[in-house]
Amino acid sequence: MNSHFLRPLEYEEQVWTVADYWTIVKRRHVHILVPGMVVMVLSLMLALGLPSVYRSSATILIEEQEIPREMVRSTITSFAAQQIQIITQRVMTVDNIEKIVEKFGLYGQSRTESKLPRTELAKRFRERVNLELVSADVIDPSSGRPTKATIAFTLAYEDRDPSTVQKVANELVTLYLNTNLSARTDKAAGASEFLAEQTRALNSELLILEARLAEFKDLNKGALPELYQFNLGVVERTERELAETNLRLQELEENRIRLSGELGQLSPSAPSFLPSGQAVLGDTDRLKALQSEYRKKSALYQDSHPDVRRLKRELEALQVSLSAGEDVASLHEQVQLQRTHLQQLRERYTVDHPQVVTATSVLRDLESHLASASRQPTTFEPVADNPAYVFIDTQIKSAAAESHSLRVKKLQLKRKLEEYEGLLQRAPTVEQAYQGMLREYNTANEKYQELRSKQRGAEVSRNLEQDRKGERFILIEPPTLPLEPESPNRLAIATLGLVFSVVVGIGAALLFEAADKGIYGARALQNVTGAPPLVVIPYLVNKEDEERSKRKLKALTIGVVTLGIATLTYVHFLYQPLDVLWFVILNRMGLG
Repeated sequence: MNSHFLRPLEYEEQVWTVADYWTIVKRRHVHILVPGMVVMVLSLMLALGLPSVYRSSATILIEEQEIPREMVRSTITSFAAQQIQIITQRVMTVDNIEKIVEKFGLYGQSRTESKLPRTELAKRFRERVNLELVSADVIDPSSGRPTKATIAFTLAYEDRDPSTVQKVANELVTLYLNTNLSARTDKAAGASEFLAEQTRALNSELLILEARLAEFKDLNKGALPELYQFNLGVVERTERELAETNLRLQELEENRIRLSGELGQLSPSAPSFLPSGQAVLGDTDRLKALQSEYRKKSALYQDSHPDVRRLKRELEALQVSLSAGEDVASLHEQVQLQRTHLQQLRERYTVDHPQVVTATSVLRDLESHLASASRQPTTFEPVADNPAYVFIDTQIKSAAAESHSLRVKKLQLKRKLEEYEGLLQRAPTVEQAYQGMLREYNTANEKYQELRSKQRGAEVSRNLEQDRKGERFILIEPPTLPLEPESPNRLAIATLGLVFSVVVGIGAALLFEAADKGIYGARALQNVTGAPPLVVIPYLVNKEDEERSKRKLKALTIGVVTLGIATLTYVHFLYQPLDVLWFVILNRMGLG
């Protein structure tokens, strides 16, 4: 045996050529064609067999409020996109969807046997509704920076019946418009009612605080902080008036003493003169003179002495004529003068000196008369007819009246001063309590004014929304009747099926080639044995092989066609809910 054939097998790296690939294609043509044809037939049947889905859409413009925002500000401050999402949640409720489905007989729900659960029904309906926002580049008025704002949105519905699609789209547009109007009106009215209720509650609180303040002011009249400067001024003025009153009283007292001295030197009666020119004393002065002389004589002589008796008779006659008794004031004055005279005599003479003895006797007699006269009431008031005496007496009486008036005024000023000083002393305590109550009242009042202003703004906003002058939805493109289906994209499905069929065919061929352990061709044998073959005999195809290949191809074709027809029938007639599944799949693949 040749040692060339005895060396161990060595696998060399095989270099593939175009001829090798063509050989594999010819050898695996069945594995390429059959899966490729199956995928292609299924794709074509799916592209042709899927039901048409029509789409009807409407465009709704978000129009700004007619009145400038600087003049009237709406209470609805949410962004347009946020407002649209809120309205979508309100419209796409299970109850609304069920009413639409029942109204238009969607998904065969008119038949009892095809009833679906409400949640499943709502889910399928929502999957066929498409909402897209339309944005534009705008300038933010608050910051001045460019931003994106939602100016409109499109609302579309997709289904198999063009007429039904248009009707459902119209129904959805109506729901969106009505819900937006109702939501904005209700929100503005709710804000207005809430602010009105808060205003009423705060007004009641203000009334209570005002009543408390009024009661506090009534209890602390004059001691409130705003009257402090007034009270201080009153105290200063009262002190000045009191000082002036005291000064005036002092002046009046000095004037009274001076006038009293002058009056004491005058006689109430004017002196009378005889034809001879001799002055005649008046009855009053004569009475005083007789009383003085009588007391002197009675001190020196006994009562039976002719001079004493004469003086006594004259005194009694004058007293009867004047209806007067002893003059107590004159007696006081005489006693004081006699005591002074006696003191002077005692300083010059001894006690038993006749003048001292006589003066002592006269003083005792005057004191006894003074004591008896003091016990007896006197109604004697001499009528003054001396002009000088009357003038000075009038001045004294006027000064006394003014002094009495000033003393009354002084008492009043003292009471007033005490009152206002007490108010000033109470002021710090009253101010602390008053400021606390006033702060509470001012805070409540500011809040009330703020709420009142917001309430008026909310009422204007409610009128704005009710009159449809605020931000609103305007239908600028109503739903139209679709003439051509929106999906499926049959050309895209067929093209994609063709690509998949080629990929599946090649993949199947490579899979079978990799799994096959057979040796095909001289090069493969050379790679295994390590030596080229001596002779290569090609495979000769006979009629039996050809017939067998034709039978396989025919059976495969019939199977593929039958599978495609069965799939098409199942999809199109037996299980209509798969439309939704295919619709979702195609949309996500971008083929819808």
